[in-house]
Amino acid sequence: MLFLYITLSLIISIMVFILFHSYSKIRKLRNQLKKSERNYQDLTEKYNLKNQKFERRIQEELEKNKQKDLLLIRHSRFAAMGEMISSRGQQWLQPLNSLSLLIQDVREAREFGEIDDQYINRFTVEGLAQINVMSGIVNDLRKFYQQNTEKSFFSVGDSIEDALTMFSSSLKNHNIQVSFEYRGQHIGYGYPNEFSQVMVILFSIFRDIFVDKNIKKRKLVIKLQESKECVIVEVFENSGDIYPAHIQKIFDPYFSIRSDESGLDHYIAKMILEKMDGRISVENTIDGAKFHISLPKCAVSTEREAVSV
Repeated sequence: MLFLYITLSLIISIMVFILFHSYSKIRKLRNQLKKSERNYQDLTEKYNLKNQKFERRIQEELEKNKQKDLLLIRHSRFAAMGEMISSRGQQWLQPLNSLSLLIQDVREAREFGEIDDQYINRFTVEGLAQINVMSGIVNDLRKFYQQNTEKSFFSVGDSIEDALTMFSSSLKNHNIQVSFEYRGQHIGYGYPNEFSQVMVILFSIFRDIFVDKNIKKRKLVIKLQESKECVIVEVFENSGDIYPAHIQKIFDPYFSIRSDESGLDHYIAKMILEKMDGRISVENTIDGAKFHISLPKCAVSTEREAVSV
């Protein structure tokens, strides 16, 4: 009996020891867990703080890059504006010369007594006609460089025609033949003036390449077509191939295929198109290079706008 009592006491003691030891371990583990939780919270707060700083820095850098891109586009617009004013300014010479001759003729007509109602009517009609020509040139420049603040539906063909009109003098002066035929409106969605600016940038690039390579027969062929989702503009030029290694980098900033240019024109054209969800690429053909431009069609753009709202 005594042995049984001793055995039970021993078992109970062991169980109490085990329970006490287990409780001590559990308590220790609980304290470690609380400490780990506090450490985890501290690390989480530090991580969130650093992450917030990092995100702010990213946003600041993105904003800086956005401002840089806007400055580049603005610089491109001013550069193109100067060239357009120079080009269109030459077209002012003819109406100015005509007005000058009309004014000089008034003095002679007065001396010979030729001023009558018929002479006054002819002078008025011819003078106003020349003024209207000059006014039209000013309005074209104003329209071309008016910045679009909102995307809209526009005729891609008409925007290309506007660019050709603005750049026509420079193209003629450098003996560049342009073939552009299209049927239908080919409605795209974006910024019509900015799209015209892209075309002017390309025309300027082609002109400089023709001159740099001393190409004799200079031709540009512009084709318009549509896919299911995009309006596609293809521009062919016959100045010869572009080096394959250059094709991969031609739209990178500050990369130039010519030593005397900044390397920004292709990049700016790409940036402007990407603002309209457009794309631009280039590939070699038999006679030269083909630039491929795609712009969203109105139906696709409408769906995008609906989703964004």
